[in-house]
Amino acid sequence: MLLSVIVALGGCAAHKNGFLHPENTYSSFRSSYSNCNATGLRAKASLYYTSKGSGHRTTMSLWGELKSPLRLDVRAGIGPYIAHIREDQNGLTAFYPDQETAYTHSSPVRAVQILGLPFPFSLKDLAGLISGCYPNLIPKSYDTAVSENGNLRFTFKYGPVSAITLTGQGIPVEIAGRGEVPWRMELSSYEDDGSGKLLPERIAVYTESGDKALLRIKSRNFTAKPWEAKALELKFPEGTEHIRLDHKGYVIIE
Repeated sequence: MLLSVIVALGGCAAHKNGFLHPENTYSSFRSSYSNCNATGLRAKASLYYTSKGSGHRTTMSLWGELKSPLRLDVRAGIGPYIAHIREDQNGLTAFYPDQETAYTHSSPVRAVQILGLPFPFSLKDLAGLISGCYPNLIPKSYDTAVSENGNLRFTFKYGPVSAITLTGQGIPVEIAGRGEVPWRMELSSYEDDGSGKLLPERIAVYTESGDKALLRIKSRNFTAKPWEAKALELKFPEGTEHIRLDHKGYVIIE
């Protein structure tokens, strides 16, 4: 009888943490973080990243539709703007004022890799992570689930995401990705968005090449009305050189 009680108590504890039912934990995660409570957002954040041993401290503003188009402005603290970026159905365009040059690529993810931006995924995925809804990064099913430091780690054989670590309540604390440069992302300092969904205030990304990026969310506001097209435009000053990257070598657009 004593043995039966011990087994039953152990089973209850495991059930509360979701360890005996990883499918329930993963289902809860997908239910919460594959759905958006808004159609658009405006967010401000600080970004510190290191690449090739050199550190950079910047601030950024991200706004637009969660399904695109999206705009991102990056500046050196309170100094000049470093880059103006737009992502839409045609791909990604990045304009660098100091170079007076705009680069475009039909694949937002590939553009990020070529341009050396500090996040190894698209603006759409970044906006989703900030907003707590990123269906493009969430596989429909997992291949394995193992207990890891009090959490559950789910792995996937295929796709851009190789693993996701969740708490027993289905809250993501780490996401790992494969690709040209494998990466690992930690999400922490969660806050309630008012609807019960927890959103990270801190997103840290580490790549196997040694690059690091730390994003701290300063503010985020969600919108239900469509953004005006004018607010999402990316304008270029006269004399800007345009270079298309998705060709063999760089192609200057006349």
